[in-house]
Amino acid sequence: MDGKQRAGAAPARSRRLGQSPKPHPRAGLVVTGLIVLGLVPILANTLRRVALSVGTAHGSTDNGSPDVPFPVAVHIITATIFVMLGAFQFSLGFRRRKPVWHRMAGRVLVVVGMLVALSGLWLNQFVSFPAGSGELLYVFRLLAGLGMALCIVVGFAAVRRRDITRHRQWMIRAYALGLGAGTQVFTLGFGEAIFGKTTLNVALLNGAGWMINLAVAEWAIRRQRPRDPAARQSTQVGVP
Repeated sequence: MDGKQRAGAAPARSRRLGQSPKPHPRAGLVVTGLIVLGLVPILANTLRRVALSVGTAHGSTDNGSPDVPFPVAVHIITATIFVMLGAFQFSLGFRRRKPVWHRMAGRVLVVVGMLVALSGLWLNQFVSFPAGSGELLYVFRLLAGLGMALCIVVGFAAVRRRDITRHRQWMIRAYALGLGAGTQVFTLGFGEAIFGKTTLNVALLNGAGWMINLAVAEWAIRRQRPRDPAARQSTQVGVP
């Protein structure tokens, strides 16, 4: 009887191994939450820009320069792609079921992520918004843009070395910085209601959005980090 059980156990185990992992409900919530968090400020900024372009709203930059449609369009379009496509990379089940899609999406994310960072740096340098944002917010935006670009470069270099663990860590940090505007909706909304709207408060509340995202990213990285050295080495796999 034991022999029959052992004989029947192997096919059952092989069937289980051959099955694709089922999507976890919580993974779907994470993906949805990240997309919503990222799209809210993008849609708000898009509507504001459209309103300004048709003359239904009035706004000006600090230096009085006109809007620059092309860099703004690049920033909005690439940020939308980065937020939506990047959210699916956090689903382990989705990555396992569609490894080819994961690799292709990763290549796209490197390109659009760099465009998000570089267009953001350009806008920060030549188009100061919102009016009265001050020099401190300029520095925060500069650090966020440079930090995001650096994270993408380091993450891309890691995957070229087939170090998947380090690649994942740096891309999580890049995504966290790219998602800063979503968190800033809450830090600015609640913070200005509590502390008031001043140049210093606006800068600090914007900076708090990026810091919160980075803190969550570091927590997620340490939570997923393999404790066994053998397991850590197993994540260094070939990248076709």
